Amino acid sequence: MGKFFDALTKKRGGIPEPLFETTAVLSYEVGRMLEQTMYIKWRGEDKARLGFFKSELMDAIAQCVLICESLNIDFNDMKELGIEKAMERFTGKEIK
Repeated sequence: MGKFFDALTKKRGGIPEPLFETTAVLSYEVGRMLEQTMYIKWRGEDKARLGFFKSELMDAIAQCVLICESLNIDFNDMKELGIEKAMERFTGKEIK
C-alpha cells in the first residue's frame, strides 16, 4: 500500500477506509466542484469561489490517490493514461 493509505489506516486504529467510502467521498467532492462551477457560470468568477473550487479539487485529487493506493495502482500511471485517453477522445483519434 502507499504512504497516504497507510497513514490514514494508522490514524483509523489500523482499520483501512473501505473503498466504497473513499469513492463516496470522491463523488461528494466532485459534486461540490460542480456546484462551484455553476456559481461561477451564473455569478462570474471571484477569488472566493475559485479558492473554494481549488480546495474541493485538492480533496478530490487526494481521494483519487487514496483509491489508487488502496488498489495498488500507480496514480501517476493512471494520470498519464487518462490524459492520453482524453487527448485521443478530444482529437477524434480514439480507437474503438
